[in-house]
Amino acid sequence: MTQKLLTVALLLMLSGCATTANNSTAQGNNKVDNKISMAIGREIGNFKITHSQVTEAPTGYNGMQYTVKTNDGATFKCEILEPSGLGKVATWGMASGADAMCTDFTRGSSDLGKTNDASCNALLRAAGKC
Repeated sequence: MTQKLLTVALLLMLSGCATTANNSTAQGNNKVDNKISMAIGREIGNFKITHSQVTEAPTGYNGMQYTVKTNDGATFKCEILEPSGLGKVATWGMASGADAMCTDFTRGSSDLGKTNDASCNALLRAAGKC
């Protein structure tokens, strides 16, 4: 009986590791909208997520990339990392998701190709990406 319980518990844990952290559609969700809003400096409601896709991420995380169009015509590509099932298990639920890192893709913008300052670090600054 104990062995059956352990087997069921193990299978449940492994099934949690196989799920993705993002089940959101191109419309996003409150958590995603909040992170993107902070990264691009626009209020929620002043932008729309037009596309989302899974991206590569470090072990223990799931990555999603969002294409964002603002009401004033700007375009951004934003990437957000969230802990996967494995990441949550490995850190006992202590892993947290990262803020959105958004790059300006607005044609003709002086900030084209630059990453938002909120997510900028010394390496990105040295590379001229912020």
